[in-house]
Amino acid sequence: MFQGGFGSSQPGGGFGASGGMGGGGFNQSTGMSSTKSPGVNKNRNKPEALAPVTNCMIKKSEADNDRDIFMYKGHIELHLVSIVGYIEDVVESPTVFEYHICDRTTHTPLTVRKFLSDSEGDVNLPRKNVYVRVVGHLRETKGEPGILAFSVREVDSHNEITLHWLSMMRFMCQKEKQPKPGSVLAATASSGFTGPPSSNGAAINGGSADANSLPGLTPTQNKVFNALKQCSPENQTGLSLRDIQKDLPLSMNEIRSAIDFLSNEGHIFSTVDDEHYKLTDHC
Repeated sequence: MFQGGFGSSQPGGGFGASGGMGGGGFNQSTGMSSTKSPGVNKNRNKPEALAPVTNCMIKKSEADNDRDIFMYKGHIELHLVSIVGYIEDVVESPTVFEYHICDRTTHTPLTVRKFLSDSEGDVNLPRKNVYVRVVGHLRETKGEPGILAFSVREVDSHNEITLHWLSMMRFMCQKEKQPKPGSVLAATASSGFTGPPSSNGAAINGGSADANSLPGLTPTQNKVFNALKQCSPENQTGLSLRDIQKDLPLSMNEIRSAIDFLSNEGHIFSTVDDEHYKLTDHC
């Protein structure tokens, strides 16, 4: 366990901060829930990917109660999110822990509520003066967004904090590159248009009409992409280059060339080192 932050002068400090940030948070007696609209299917088009975010992004998001999600910048959908921050305060009760977590992107901490299960108890839950990684669903109460967590885990390495920020930046770059809703590009993408067919009936940008092919990739790149696609999203390490070579009749040079292209295009990212990779969609 480590305490304090980067350049902090006291235990409550964060990234270069010199003091704690008080205030904020929900009233303890108020549960976190979304306004319900009768007759609406909440699961319609709900994003399923885990989004690494910051407190600032959450606080600037607006609730879309019809879909039970939050919209950041008007077009980035947030539902299942992760944050990494410092526990400024925690209010404990027999059934729920209410955390006030700061990551130095806002003046007030974000409120995170973690309900206790009968089997879990409160023995292993972190308390004040530690960094934690939180995973949960965004919820709103009294006009303030927060997180209803199903995981609050203590961070044991500064590398995990750095990784979270890098993952957040990659997530934002990926989303900003996508066509905005209502734009001409978005309409074209939703229509399924992939360009004119080649003489053999395959899409010219993919070189293959295989349903598993990703448009814009060569056959070799598609093979490497599909090999990584078989790796479970729960596998945090991903696949090594040797693992990929065992499954594919390709040389290591071919695999490395495909990996470099996929990484540069944002389809994959390295995990523990430059030899292990995962799909961006599995983050």
